[in-house]
Amino acid sequence: MNMEFEFMRESYEDELIEGLNLSNGSLAGKEFYKCKIKGCNLTEADLSSCVFEECEFAGCNLSNPIIKRVKLINAGFVECKVAGINFYNCDQLLFDCSFSRTQLRNCNFSDLKMKGARFIGCAIDECDFENAYLVEAKFDDSTFRETLFHNCNLERASFFEAKGYAIDPRNNVVRKAVFSVPDVLSLVECFGVILKNRD
Repeated sequence: MNMEFEFMRESYEDELIEGLNLSNGSLAGKEFYKCKIKGCNLTEADLSSCVFEECEFAGCNLSNPIIKRVKLINAGFVECKVAGINFYNCDQLLFDCSFSRTQLRNCNFSDLKMKGARFIGCAIDECDFENAYLVEAKFDDSTFRETLFHNCNLERASFFEAKGYAIDPRNNVVRKAVFSVPDVLSLVECFGVILKNRD
């Protein structure tokens, strides 16, 4: 750990936390306000009961951290690797975060209320969105692989220029959701129809 930042205090505000290897370390119970966490390795770090309010993670590796009871309040993830996180273990009352140009793999967003959430330009692989409230969420320019949407409210959500999503309109609310041609045609695959181009 960088000796300039030993996390001796319980709370941090307006700090730049950069380039630290916190893999398998513990920040449990620490509180961060308006901090930028840049280029840090948080693989399997213990973040239990942490507060991240108006914080930005930039270029960080968050693979399999412990996030039980974490508060994510207006937190942003930019160009990060985020893997193996069950976001439903976070404090759901104040859950509010956004993702930009971030790789999301094997993450679980089930049962979360994420109205207006932003997943912009992300690679979303093998993630679960089940019983999620995603009204007005934005998934623009994102690519999906083996990601589940089931019993979600996607009303007025946007998948503009998104690719690879598999959404069954029979068990998800898609009223007034925005999709792009030709990828929107994937919504009818579940009906077993055959689509043909004009000769």
